[in-house]
Amino acid sequence: MEKKLGLGILGAARNVPFTVLQPLKANPDLAARIRIVGLASLQKSEAETACKDWGIEKAYGSFEELLADPTVDAVYNVLPASVRCYWTVKAILAGKHVLSETPSVMNGWEAVAAQRAAEDHGKVLLEGTHPTCHPVTKRVRQMILEGKIGKVEHIDLSMPVGHSLQGKMVCSKTGAMMGVGVHGVAIIRALCGDEPTVVNATAQQSEDPNVDSAMSCNLRFQSGAAAHIGCSILPQMAKSPTKFTISGTDGIIRVQEWFTGQGQSSNEIALEQFAESGEMYVERVDNVVSRDTFYYQLMGFADEIAHQKSGQNIGMPWAYQTKGPADTVRNVALIDEIFRKAGMKPKATVTPAPEPYGTIMSKL
Repeated sequence: MEKKLGLGILGAARNVPFTVLQPLKANPDLAARIRIVGLASLQKSEAETACKDWGIEKAYGSFEELLADPTVDAVYNVLPASVRCYWTVKAILAGKHVLSETPSVMNGWEAVAAQRAAEDHGKVLLEGTHPTCHPVTKRVRQMILEGKIGKVEHIDLSMPVGHSLQGKMVCSKTGAMMGVGVHGVAIIRALCGDEPTVVNATAQQSEDPNVDSAMSCNLRFQSGAAAHIGCSILPQMAKSPTKFTISGTDGIIRVQEWFTGQGQSSNEIALEQFAESGEMYVERVDNVVSRDTFYYQLMGFADEIAHQKSGQNIGMPWAYQTKGPADTVRNVALIDEIFRKAGMKPKATVTPAPEPYGTIMSKL
């Protein structure tokens, strides 16, 4: 019988109840794979309050204390974005697998440092781009491969601040691209299965010139397909739906609010085919309400660790059955280029990774 994965939570972020605890509570099959060991915060009192409120057994008064616990096999990193890479690498150095909240890093250099650490120490590292884990995303990709709409010509994806689990307050600090656009880039790449280049990008800056309140970018894929990502943290866009439209030579796929992060996924895919009578129909992915986007993310993390532990190359790029840290490097490199095309600088490193990975970053 497979041993449960002991998961420690780094940080007392307010999204923990519905990104981790609720999926475990609502899904016995997931609870049979993962158990929450405890939660750590900078202050023991904060950790104790969070554990009491959320029903978590153990509170740690420091991140180091959690990482030193041998019963913790892996960590879920929900610390502020500016220190996520640092503590992800620290966790890997302590012998833990890591699932990190998005954005898992501030820039491409940090992504490479985290990847190197995971490879060097044989640990699984995944970024929490949860929409790509959802069955609807995977089914749409399958429909594209099946030729349901012919050759893909254009993808349009709209992501307002309501998509973000971190809320308007956090997004006002990270900006539209890092707050919600990080998911947009991951979704577009997952749907196309191809590597894009940035054609152009336009940022609407907030009062802070280093923070984008909205970002619009156009991409071009090697296949010739084009894509547009629009993301915003503007208040007037808060109630707009997350949606995407994929136009092909023979049809159109439309998906809207296929996940909400709170167990209420619509699971509907609208397909319009141009051939013959121009048939239109709606396909509904068979998915129970309790299995939200975070259920699939956590199950995928447990599956990836179990899969790699059965082999000889744990942590190496070719060992992943899903997209690992090498994919994060590509995602973030694309985001860095979007910032440049919009006339902004990529996000700067605030807290360098622990050595020797801080030195590796300086040489990139």
